[in-house]
Amino acid sequence: MTPRPMVEVEDLHKFFGRIHVLQGVDLSVATGEVVCIIGPSGSGKSTLLRCINHLEVPERGRIRIDGKLAYRDESKDGFQAHRNRAIAAVRAQVGMVFQHFNLFPHLTVLGNVIEAPIHVLRRSRREARQRGMDLLAQVGLAEKADAYPEELSGGQQQRAAIARALAMDPKAMMFDEATSALDPELVAEVLSAMRQLAQRGMTMLVVTHEMGFARQVAARVVFMDHGRIVEQGAPAQIFSDPQESRTRNFLRAVLDR
Repeated sequence: MTPRPMVEVEDLHKFFGRIHVLQGVDLSVATGEVVCIIGPSGSGKSTLLRCINHLEVPERGRIRIDGKLAYRDESKDGFQAHRNRAIAAVRAQVGMVFQHFNLFPHLTVLGNVIEAPIHVLRRSRREARQRGMDLLAQVGLAEKADAYPEELSGGQQQRAAIARALAMDPKAMMFDEATSALDPELVAEVLSAMRQLAQRGMTMLVVTHEMGFARQVAARVVFMDHGRIVEQGAPAQIFSDPQESRTRNFLRAVLDR
């Protein structure tokens, strides 16, 4: 039986001024599927994630999360109220990890992880702490629970950010170049945490320049350029036999570095 879609994007358009950043993107991510989005800088990859998570508001299209409408482009008949409710619902259901860790510097690692479950999900401090410690153990940071962000390496901070996102029990996780701000020797530990998430069946939408990760972990690779999906398919097909010349040229450039 085909898994139900967890994230559905239909005819999504986004403008920044006169720049048409997303030009009618259609994408469906099944429950438990790992999709990696690759492409040159400025191709719309990060904007797509930010629209799904309502950090940017599209001008046209539809977004569904777990079958529920989270965005539509009608702008009247009470849609504003619908949109405001949808934003809160989507952010509760979709976790996001950014290039930069954005941890609260005045809170410990555990404090960062339990802040939203206590204040947004209204969990008891005891329940949130237990869940937080379990998640820190999952990403290999249990011994750093009482440390502050400034005491951590970049890789450790990013793993703490992953645990913080997971603490909201999201139905899907999105990663926006989660390793690009890290020194090369710290990249592996973050990718390892992401691999473990994939093995546990988490639905994941990953914007990345890490071609090895995309080849090994993704169920599907999506190549974007100039605000459009140019080509998508299984990693073996995309990396070994891309059908579009633009995909071939991009992969030749990045893999020959």
